[in-house]
Amino acid sequence: MTLFPRIKDMEPEEAAASREALLRYCELDTWAMVKVWEKLKEMAK
Repeated sequence: MTLFPRIKDMEPEEAAASREALLRYCELDTWAMVKVWEKLKEMAK
């Protein structure tokens, strides 16, 4: 959460690496939410 606003002040290489790290984190977070949604749908049946 604190990384995103600092990216604009980073060197290009560091900014690119930080962006990729944030994208990987978001991907995992989204995957987890999908799994929670699937389980909730299963339990609601």
